[in-house]
Amino acid sequence: MAPLPVLAAMAAFVPVAVTAPDTTLNFTTTRAVAQVRMTNLTCDPAGGSHPDAEAACKLLSDVDGDLNALEPEPGIACTMQYDPVTVRVSGRWRGKSQQFSATYENSCVMHAHTGPLFDF
Repeated sequence: MAPLPVLAAMAAFVPVAVTAPDTTLNFTTTRAVAQVRMTNLTCDPAGGSHPDAEAACKLLSDVDGDLNALEPEPGIACTMQYDPVTVRVSGRWRGKSQQFSATYENSCVMHAHTGPLFDF
């Protein structure tokens, strides 16, 4: 029979359930020449393969995950060049299902509307 202190020490190592982040989003950009890029983002805490997860999570937090509520950044001047970029987001924002898709005239216009979200 094991002494009681050993059993108490073993009880201290009982595994704790780890929950997945409430925010897990997949981002895709597709350009006219069939160039496809993808990344993922988790928030609370910020992570995933997104290169600027902190900034992306902050921007999403500012609009409570509603990408349709994003406003173009004032003062950005873009050329009229037509080089379309289609962006897509799917996943969960703070536990709520999220889907978003939009096509922008070029990457400058996309960045003006979406900030760091699709900078990958």
